[in-house]
Amino acid sequence: MALAAIGGLVRFLGGSLFALERFEIAGNQRARTEEILHALEPWRGRNLVMLDLAPAADRLAKVPWIERVTLAKRFPDGLSVRLTETRAVAVWKTKESLWWLDAHGRPIAAYDARADSTDYVVVSGEQSALPDAVGLLEDLQAGVPQYVAALSEIDALPDGDFDMMDSIFRRPVRVLRHDAPKKIDALLKARGLMQSRGWEARAIDLRFADRIILEGAYGAGHSL
Repeated sequence: MALAAIGGLVRFLGGSLFALERFEIAGNQRARTEEILHALEPWRGRNLVMLDLAPAADRLAKVPWIERVTLAKRFPDGLSVRLTETRAVAVWKTKESLWWLDAHGRPIAAYDARADSTDYVVVSGEQSALPDAVGLLEDLQAGVPQYVAALSEIDALPDGDFDMMDSIFRRPVRVLRHDAPKKIDALLKARGLMQSRGWEARAIDLRFADRIILEGAYGAGHSL
């Protein structure tokens, strides 16, 4: 009797009643629902009782924009999919295209202006330099947020320095990452003096200790 009851329970739980047919997806704004469903398609029709959720979660984690996944079985035939998406912090400009970047400097997906009307800082340079470029942006945001509001471009140079463009000084500003917030703060404070003396430059170099160097035809020889 006991064996028969167990056998009946196994047949019941393994029957078509518990075949996975429904996916309840929540939390996605940038990740496309059709891409998520396509990633989950191999598990459609599987027995929900016996289903191992780890492989499905691993596959979903490879879909662009998905950072974390929480899966839960919804008996008799459903799977709850709760997503946390990656936060874009900048846009990477290559010779061929534009890419969203995450907070670690990793490309997320191809840039689409229709997906977000926010103005992002555009980063250029080799992919290996992207983590430092995004780190520089985060450092500036923490130290001189008023400057980041005017910042438009960060160019990661081959020697490890960075050129930045903004709507305040409207010329390249060259920095090193380790002291960029402090140097930018000093530059902002010196802006009035530079304007009062009529000092102009083709570029501003902040890589030297305790100095602001104005480079170019109109700034040659001037330093603060």
